[in-house]
Amino acid sequence: MMMIAVLPAALAAQGRRAQQPTGPGTSPPGIKTHDDLQPAQLPPLPGGMTIETIVQGDSIYHGKGNCFVCHGIEGEGAPAAGDAVTVALNYAQPEWRSIDSLIDAGIPQVLTRSPIQMPPRGGKSNLSDDEVKRVAAYVWAISQTRGEPWPGGHPSHAGMVPAGAAKGTATRALIREYPPAGRRPPR
Repeated sequence: MMMIAVLPAALAAQGRRAQQPTGPGTSPPGIKTHDDLQPAQLPPLPGGMTIETIVQGDSIYHGKGNCFVCHGIEGEGAPAAGDAVTVALNYAQPEWRSIDSLIDAGIPQVLTRSPIQMPPRGGKSNLSDDEVKRVAAYVWAISQTRGEPWPGGHPSHAGMVPAGAAKGTATRALIREYPPAGRRPPR
């Protein structure tokens, strides 16, 4: 008798699961961004990295480095510009030194899979070695944890639209400065 009462409930639960979308391109309920999948706490910092280094890297990322223009104000990426920082580091070595090297060297347009290259040393190729290292620390930190749960970190940069940004998308000025290989810059 007990088995008969349990069976309808089990079948009903199985039916509910079957109605939820699954497979490629679907996310579990409550997951809206890649950030939602990250841990809530920052792991131990690599040797030589400090919270101050990360906070200063944040200022450079959103300021002189112009990184936000292609990679988004929250590091979420922008269509036909820069990958989301949290996603791209799933495919790259998520180590501070490798991120530093990547920012230092940039990425040629043919490898970015977008209409623009990632210029070396920031959007205007003018970051010092120390500034590159600090931006790499910030990128490492936001790729390792949900939000910015450290002292001096921002709960959200969403209200911030620095000069030159178009809601985190590459501006015509940046594309004009770094035109896609073999194409004329927009006017």
